[in-house]
Amino acid sequence: MTGSYLLETADIEWQHGVPRSRFFDDIYWHRGGAIAEKQHVFIEPLMQLAASASLPVTACELGFGFGINCLLAAEAWLNSGSPAQLNLVSFEKHPVDPAILRQHLSQYDFQCTDRLLDRYPPPVRGHHVIWLTDNVRLLLILDDVESALPNLDALVDFWFLDGFAPARNESMWQPRLFRQMFSRSRPGARIATYSAAGHVRRGLEQAGFVTEKLPGFSHKKEMLAASRPGDWHPRDNGHQSTAIVGTGLAGLYCAEAFARRGLSCLLIDSGGPAASAIPQLTVKPQLAARPETRYRFSLSATQYMRSSPGYRETGVAWQGRNSDEVSRLHRISELFPDDMIETGNSGEVIFHHAGWLSFNTLQHDLCADITSDRIQKIGDDGSGWLLTGEKNSYQVERVILAAGFNRSLLPPELQIRAIHGQALTVPTRGVDQVFNGQVTIFPTVDGQSVVSGTYARRDSLDVDPADTRTLINGAKRIIDFNEAGIETYTGIRAVSRDRLPVVGEMPDWSMLGDANRLSAVTAFRQGLFLCTAFGSRGASHARLCAEHLVSKILGEPAALGLKEQRMLAAGRFYLRDRR
Repeated sequence: MTGSYLLETADIEWQHGVPRSRFFDDIYWHRGGAIAEKQHVFIEPLMQLAASASLPVTACELGFGFGINCLLAAEAWLNSGSPAQLNLVSFEKHPVDPAILRQHLSQYDFQCTDRLLDRYPPPVRGHHVIWLTDNVRLLLILDDVESALPNLDALVDFWFLDGFAPARNESMWQPRLFRQMFSRSRPGARIATYSAAGHVRRGLEQAGFVTEKLPGFSHKKEMLAASRPGDWHPRDNGHQSTAIVGTGLAGLYCAEAFARRGLSCLLIDSGGPAASAIPQLTVKPQLAARPETRYRFSLSATQYMRSSPGYRETGVAWQGRNSDEVSRLHRISELFPDDMIETGNSGEVIFHHAGWLSFNTLQHDLCADITSDRIQKIGDDGSGWLLTGEKNSYQVERVILAAGFNRSLLPPELQIRAIHGQALTVPTRGVDQVFNGQVTIFPTVDGQSVVSGTYARRDSLDVDPADTRTLINGAKRIIDFNEAGIETYTGIRAVSRDRLPVVGEMPDWSMLGDANRLSAVTAFRQGLFLCTAFGSRGASHARLCAEHLVSKILGEPAALGLKEQRMLAAGRFYLRDRR
């Protein structure tokens, strides 16, 4: 049940109201109380560092536990009145079961408890973005810190070393980990820990940190503090003008990510309906029996969609179209607990944490100000980017290409293909979940359901009567409806060669030369970014990719790890072609 997609949850026993881990044979906090200890050791030093800052600060915690450090930090940040963003990063190998977490946190009066509990993920390996408030963002990384910390893309201002005691949890306190922390620390970054162990102090010093001993909490005589040499200054990226070309899912979610940070951007509808404009879109993870990086990314992306405007979690019932697909789906189901994925009575596989997205609701709720102008050319004018449209020209410092329909703006090196998609709305009653089989049938809304599921390699918006008949016949195997009430939609999807999106900086193709690995691709077009080629999975993947891209642009902890970034990088195609 707990395959490699999932982590083993914490094994907890309670001793006089204090949780104790059976894995590590240690308590989660001092018996005098979690709040006082964590305030003294972690929160007060963090807020002292940030007291003079009206700019973003990043704190990283090794050991999420019950989330009390994060909730206390968010509380302190809110009470400080700082308009800046607090970025919290936390690692956890054995996440606390949601029911236990909810029960324990109910005794506290934290302002952000409900938001954390509502968005707390199942124990899925990977990066999970949780907005605790409008300006407090938690990146919860569920994985073994030994493998997850090297995959972190962030510069940290303050570290919470809050693992179990060094004698009980040696992997959390080893020199290799301290070296990883040092390489991800900004000059002047600080470390707080309740530990005063000599080998911890020596390990930190060998990694390059400067240590000192401070009065400990309660009965503990001492605790360690450390800092990276240098003067600490909060990060200030300023605000550069940004244009987003494309108003499908990728463009809207990029605009949402900027708006969350109080930043405006020029959002340009460059013409032509993408497949995003179909009224109902499936949100479900792409999975396989082997949990490779692309499938774990898809699972994390679908989790982030659960808090999106316009999302409806109805579940998706997937009926295999042939014996091979049925077998594959059942193997996948066996990797997950039944409250996530289970096999139904008729052999279908039900994805409970899945559903559908209303594009119209998303567009309405985001209240995005859209400029309609077909962009014909994008050029570097030396001080930024000049976008030439049919109506006007626009000069900005940054451009995000989120267009799927208007692929003429995308470089030929990407070899993005066009896939024609077609859908219908048909009159229905009482359809209450997404059904995925020969075609996809969506829940009833205002007496109608969308039926979708055709794909053809052509660059045309013309309705294909054969596709229409395929959709009608496929739907009638499941539900009965009057064909007189049908309305047809078409759209163009942009698809990459490996069917993964393209997200990140635009390479300077002429400067790549003999690069033979992605880490050697270091030449980029300054200020030009890609967020495109989502194919039929934009409703599942676009929001997390947009959040990642904007966090990366602004110098925040990236929402995707380095391994996932390489998987989506535009330069991957150049390297494959060279090989």
